[in-house]
Amino acid sequence: MKGVWDKVNSGLNFLFGIAGIILVLVASSVVLARNVLLVSTPWSDDLLNLIFIWTIYMGSAVLFMNDELISLTLLEDKCKESKPKVYGILKAIQYVAAVGISALLTSQLFTIVSTQMNTGEATTVLKYPLWVMNLGMLLGLGLIAIYGVVKVIALKPYFIKKEV
Repeated sequence: MKGVWDKVNSGLNFLFGIAGIILVLVASSVVLARNVLLVSTPWSDDLLNLIFIWTIYMGSAVLFMNDELISLTLLEDKCKESKPKVYGILKAIQYVAAVGISALLTSQLFTIVSTQMNTGEATTVLKYPLWVMNLGMLLGLGLIAIYGVVKVIALKPYFIKKEV
C-alpha cells in the first residue's frame, strides 16, 4: 500500500508542478499584455481562478495526508519521543479540528455545487460551468475530512498502554 501511495503522491506532485508552471506563464502573459502590448486579457482571471482553486485545495489535502502542513513542529518533536501521550493529544486536536471544519465546509459546498449544476451558472468570460471551480474546493475539503478521520484512528497507539 505504501508503494501505491508513493506513486499517487509522485503523480500528484507532477500535476501540481505543471499547474504551477501554467499559473506562472498565464500570469506573466497577462502582465506582458497589459503593460507592454496594452491589451486586456479578461479570460485570464477565470483561468487563473480555476487552476488556483484546484491546486490550493487538492494540494492542501495531499499535504495534510503527508503531515506536511504548517504545525508546531518544535513542540511536537519534543513531545513525540519524551511524552507520546501529549503528542497524541496535540495531533488529535489538530485532526479533529480539521475534520470538523472540513466536514462543515464540505456540506455547504455540496449544496453550492449541486445548485450551480442545476442552474447552469457559468463564469463570465470563459463560460465554463462555475461548479467546475467549486468542485475543487469540495473535493479538497472532503479529502481532508476523510484523511482526518483516518489520521485520528491511526493515533490509537499513542493512547493504548503498552504491556511490559
